[in-house]
Amino acid sequence: MPNDLTVPSDNPANRRKHPRDRVLKAAKVITPGGHSVFNCLVLDESSEGVFVDFGGLMTIPDEVTIQFASGAAFPAVRRWSAGGKCGFEFSGPQIISHETANSMHVIAEILNRHGMQAAFEALRKANFFDNSELRKFAESAHAAHVKLEAALRGEPNI
Repeated sequence: MPNDLTVPSDNPANRRKHPRDRVLKAAKVITPGGHSVFNCLVLDESSEGVFVDFGGLMTIPDEVTIQFASGAAFPAVRRWSAGGKCGFEFSGPQIISHETANSMHVIAEILNRHGMQAAFEALRKANFFDNSELRKFAESAHAAHVKLEAALRGEPNI
């Protein structure tokens, strides 16, 4: 039996280039100039875009900014809509606020002063700034770091 988050197979949300991960995140869709802000739930996401539910019919412009509750924001283009649901493709890199840039700088300093483990923990606490590429890079670097330490201790490959 399908759950409430299941998207019908004939739905435009299933005609995407990149598979998305199911999530449940609060977000806002902000129109150009910040004139209107619409609360929504992100039901799935990828590094290329999101599928959102507004909970009712909305008239959404083609170009918007998606801002996650964590503060991460991305310019986006509406690719399809059906009822109160829309698919958005990110149209540019993450918009880095001054506060986020400062936090990223602090974590870079943690990496330099305290090493990979401390930096990885700080990134996890910051939810990788809701940036899936940063998450992938950090997880790959952390895994390589763990393997390198094991190899240097003479432990067998896992």
